[in-house]
Amino acid sequence: MTNWVSPLLGIRFDWVKGEELVLLRPDGQRFLSSVELDRRLQIAEQRANRLADRLRAIGINPDSE
Repeated sequence: MTNWVSPLLGIRFDWVKGEELVLLRPDGQRFLSSVELDRRLQIAEQRANRLADRLRAIGINPDSE
């Protein structure tokens, strides 16, 4: 099943030597693992908190609508 491409989804399933199964999007980019997605979420949340703090510092409440 090395380099098998789903005819319906266009997703490529590939076994990389020394790694586990790698899933590639139709454009060739690798799908992120749950660990990578979680890390990106943490970084985005930290950034959002910093930006909210900056807005509060200049008198804008980011939580109000």
